[in-house]
Amino acid sequence: MDRIVHPDLRGVGVVAHSVRGQYQPMNRGSWTALEPSQRHVLMSTVAANALIFLDQTAVAVALPAIGREFDTQAHELQWVITAYLLALAVFMPAAGPLADNVGRKRLMIVGMVVFGAASAACAVAPSLVLLIICRFVQGLGAAVLQPLALASTTRVMPDERRGWAIGVFSTGGTVFLIFGPLIGAAILALGDWRWLFVLNLPVLAFALVQTIRWLPPSRDPEPGLDIAAMLLLLVGLFGTVVGFSQISNWGVGALIPLVAGVTLLGVFAYAQSRSSRPLIRLALLQNRLVATSLTALFVIQFAVLGTSVYLVLFLHHGLGNTVITAGLVLALTGVFTPLLSARTGALADRRGARILVLPGLVLACVGLAWTGLAAQKLSLVWLIPGLLVFGVSRPAIFTPASVGPFIAVPGEHRAFAASLVTEARQLGAVLGVAAMGLAYTVVGSTRLNAGARVLADGFEAAMLTAAAAVAAAAIVVAKRMPNVTAGK
Repeated sequence: MDRIVHPDLRGVGVVAHSVRGQYQPMNRGSWTALEPSQRHVLMSTVAANALIFLDQTAVAVALPAIGREFDTQAHELQWVITAYLLALAVFMPAAGPLADNVGRKRLMIVGMVVFGAASAACAVAPSLVLLIICRFVQGLGAAVLQPLALASTTRVMPDERRGWAIGVFSTGGTVFLIFGPLIGAAILALGDWRWLFVLNLPVLAFALVQTIRWLPPSRDPEPGLDIAAMLLLLVGLFGTVVGFSQISNWGVGALIPLVAGVTLLGVFAYAQSRSSRPLIRLALLQNRLVATSLTALFVIQFAVLGTSVYLVLFLHHGLGNTVITAGLVLALTGVFTPLLSARTGALADRRGARILVLPGLVLACVGLAWTGLAAQKLSLVWLIPGLLVFGVSRPAIFTPASVGPFIAVPGEHRAFAASLVTEARQLGAVLGVAAMGLAYTVVGSTRLNAGARVLADGFEAAMLTAAAAVAAAAIVVAKRMPNVTAGK
C-alpha cells in the first residue's frame, strides 16, 4: 500500500491511500477493520457533519414559532435558513487556501469554535435581524468545518474503503438532516425554539475533543494565498447568490448584485485559467464524471432544502398540521437515506455512479411532481406517496454522486474534489430555497395566513420548480455521465 500525500490543497487537503493491483470491495466488518485512529476521526467528522445538517432542517420546523415570536412574514423567515446556507456556499471555497496556510487541523478546530459560539448567540438572539446575523456567522463556521470534515474522512481511508466511508459520513449527516425535524418538533413541544441551538453545544464539544486528540496535523509545505483571486471568488459568489435570492423582493434591483456577481466570477475564471497555481483547477471540471456528478448533487440538494422549508410552511399554515406532524412527514422523506447510503456508496465503488444516479434522478422528479400536484387535494394523505418516492431517490443520488469526483480525478487533486462535492451541495441548497421561495411567493403569497388554497398554489409551484430542475439534471446525466468505477 502506497501513501500519497497531496502536495497542495486546492480546496481542503486530502491524504489518500492507493492499493496496488485489483480493486477490492469493502466487507461487512468495515468498522472493526478500521484502526483506532481512523474510527475516532470518523466519529469526529460524522458528529461535525451531523450538526451542520441538523441546523438546516431542525430550524426549518421552528420557522412558524420564530415567525410568531418576531411577527414576521414568509419572505423574511426564509432568511433564517438562507443566511446560514449563503455563508456556507460563499465562504466554503476559502477553507482550502486558508487551511494551506494555517494548517488543516487548526482551521477545523477554529471552525468548530466559531460554529459553537454562533450557536450560543442564536439561542439568545433578541430580534429576527440579530438571529439572521448569528445564523450567518454560524454558516461561516460550517463553511470551514464541512469540507475539512469530508476531506479528513477520505484522508484516513484507503481507496477501497472510500465509498463506504463517504456513505457512513453521509449517513451521519443525513440522519440529523432527516430526523432533525423530529428533534426540532420535540424540542418545540417541550419548550422554546432557542433550545435547538443549545443542543449543538454538547455534540460539538464531543467532536472537538476527538479532533484535538486524534486528527493528525497537516498543511501545504509551500503555502500561498492569492488574496485577489479569493476576493473575486467570494464577492462574485456573494453577489450572485444574494441577487438571485432577492429577485422576488427587490425586483429589477436584484439584477445589480446578480450581474456584478456573475461578472466577477467570469473575471475569476479567466484569471484562474492563466494562473500557474490556480485556486480552482477549472480543467478538472471538463471531466464528464466530475461535471455530471456535481450537477446531480446540486439539484438534489436544491430539492431537499427547498422542500424542507416550504413543506413545513404549507403543512402548518395551509393544512393546519402541528409541528410534530410536519416533523414526522419531513422525516419520512429521508427515512431511506441512513438505511441505504453506505450500501449505495459501496455499489458505486464496484459498478460506477451512473447506474444509481440516473434512476435516482428520475424517481426524484416523479416524487416531486406528484407532491406538487397533490397539494391541490388539501390533504396530507395525498402528499405521502410522492414524498416516499422522493425519499427513495435520495440515497441513490447523494452518495454515488459524491463518490464520482473522487473516482474521476487523479490522487493529487482529490482535495479539490472534496471541496467541489460540498460546494455543489451548498450552492444547490441556497439557490433551491431561493428559487422555490420565489415560486412559492409569486404564485401563492408572502402572507402565512393567506388561506389553504392560495398556499397550495404556491407550494405546487415550488415543487414543480424543483421537479423541473431535477428533470434537466437527469437529461444531462443520461447524455454525459460515463460509467466509470473505482477500479478503472
